[in-house]
Order: sequence, then C-alpha cells, then structure tokens
Amino acid sequence: MFALTVVLIAGATGFNYLVNPYGAWRCELINPIYRNLTGDRAQMPYQLWTTAPETLLIGSSRVQVAMRIEQGYRDGVLNASIGAATMPEIAQIVTRALQNPQLRRIVWGVDFYAVNGRLHHVNPSFEARLALEPGMLVEDSLLSLDALGDSVDELKRAIRGRGKLKPTVAANIPWPPELICTQFVAQRSHGLVAATPANIKSALAQVQSWFYADYEFSPEVAAHFREVVELARAHKVEVILFVPPMSEYELELIRQGGRWPDFERFKRAVAAAGPAWDFAAYNRLARADDLFLDVLHLKPAAGNEILRIMLRMKPLSCDGDAKIVAESAVQIDSASVDGVLMREAHERDEAAATATRYAEIAAAALRDPASHAAANPAGGLD
Repeated sequence: MFALTVVLIAGATGFNYLVNPYGAWRCELINPIYRNLTGDRAQMPYQLWTTAPETLLIGSSRVQVAMRIEQGYRDGVLNASIGAATMPEIAQIVTRALQNPQLRRIVWGVDFYAVNGRLHHVNPSFEARLALEPGMLVEDSLLSLDALGDSVDELKRAIRGRGKLKPTVAANIPWPPELICTQFVAQRSHGLVAATPANIKSALAQVQSWFYADYEFSPEVAAHFREVVELARAHKVEVILFVPPMSEYELELIRQGGRWPDFERFKRAVAAAGPAWDFAAYNRLARADDLFLDVLHLKPAAGNEILRIMLRMKPLSCDGDAKIVAESAVQIDSASVDGVLMREAHERDEAAATATRYAEIAAAALRDPASHAAANPAGGLD
C-alpha cells in the first residue's frame, strides 16, 4: 500500500509537471494557450519567473478582470494583477518584473483604496511565491489536488483543440476591434445591469466596509507609489498610469461618505507621477451599467477598449458603447489636474442635485454597512 501511494504521488507529480497548468515551470509539452488560471495569488507569481513579457498589466482585480488573460500570459502580455492588491505588493511585482530584460511597458491601474494609510495586510504565502520559495512552488504546482484537477482540465482542452476555444481566450491582447464589438453586444444584458437593488446594496456595503469605512489618504504610500514609477522609468520601461473606471454607485459611496477630498488628493498624486489617464468620474461610462460586471469591475470588452485607447491604437466606431468608453478617457498631469478636477467636481455636483438610483442605493448601503468580516468583493487575499 505504501509503494502504491508513492507510485500514485509520483505519477500525479510527473503529470502536473508535464502539463504545467500554471506556467510555474518552463515545460511546454502542452501549448500554454490551453491554460486557465483562476487563482491569482497562488499562480501568477510563478509566471513572473517563467515568462518574458514585453507588456506587464498590474493593479487590482479591476485590471485582472477587465483585461483578463485566461492563461496569465499571452501574446507578449502578462496580467500580473491581484485581487485587493496593496502598494507594497505591487512594488514587489514591479521589482521582480524589472529583472526581465524584455520588458518594455507597464500598464498600471492605480486604485484609490491602495493609497489608504490604514490598509494593512501581510501575506507571507504570496511573498514566498514571489521569491520562488521551493517548498511553496512544489506544493502549489506539483503536489496540489487543485493543480491535478487543473492539469486534467487543460489536457481536455488540448485534446479538443484550439478550434474549440472561445475567441476571447485565443485572441491577441488587446482584443481586435471586431471581437470587442461582438462582445459589447453579447454581454450587454449580463452583469450589473441585471442586478437587483438589494444585491447592489449588499455589494456596496461590502465595498464600503472593506475599502472606505476608515479611509485615510497616506502621503507616505503616495510617495512609495511614485518611487516605484520612477524605478521603472529608470530601467527605460514605459509606464502608462490610469485610474480605472468606477460605477456611479461606487462614486456615490465616496461622495456621500465624505471621501471626495481624499479622492482628489489621490488623483493629484497620480498626476504628479504621470502623465496618466483618468477614467473615474461622473461620466457616461459610470452610468453605463451594461458595461460593468458588478459595482467594481468593468467587463472585458470595455477593458480591452480602454487598453487600446491607452496604447493609442485606432479607436472603434462599431458601437455606441465604444463611444462611451472613448469619451471617458481624460489625460491628466501635474499641470492639468486642477482643471480636470474642477470639471469633475461640477459633474459630481450636477449628479448630486438629482435623485438617482445610484445615490439612493449608496445611501442605503452607508446606513446599513456590511460586517468587516464580509467577503472581500475585490477578490480573496490568497
């Protein structure tokens, strides 16, 4: 029985190594196109060691979801975003990525919550993975039952062949125009637009509890952010900064919760490290519920269009949704940010003067906050 157990473990370990479902090893017996990474903190760190991307996407689950790459790495682009990413964690990711001589560009979605001086969490497991700690590497990628199940799933996809993969799984990054246009239509009736007011209120209460209840803008964290940007630029790497879009529900949490002055301080800090793109304002995109998966996350079609805009690719003209996304793109730097913030404050005040479902549901969420023990709406910490 002991010998059989050893044989089974050895077989499973060898199978996981050969299939390599997380890209943790350099083995590519099976084309990486068939991978489907689902555990960002448990899987992505290894790809910082085994891939050599020209473009790195970083940020929180907003970037991870809106610019999703199922395989983690595809077409020269690695999405190294993680749910609820803190500034120290992103700094560690960037520092490791800069050891790759092929890196040419970092696209960084900078979150308001990440400059909260009261947001502290330490994740030793994640740090061990970034450091390529051997025991953690073997446990995650070879000895894990999750890895075995993911290996089996990857093998099944490979047997079915590339022709059976969804277009969104195999397309170039960012998606080509025709795919984005198709997905705008295909995804229109799903996500936030179909959520009930009760579910939206519950989600907003969790967002408030997790991110904004005790928010305190930290000049020290903002300075750390700027240091990381300057480090990347010192390595001759282009850094494209952007403030990801927010639904008007979330903007109302910030306004009604009294955090708008901090929000403006945050944008000034981003602009000082800029130039940057600002998509988070009381614009048409914030009210386009059909472009959001939920109160926090943009759908991938809109996210890929935003990526195309920031890479200065030809804008789309296929759909009204594409126009909404394009109109939301505002560039800011230290010289222009005050004027931009004045315009955004005017748009905020105009919205506040009208009774809307966004204001009403946000107010209800603030009156009935979720427990601090509620699940993290931006993704787990491990």
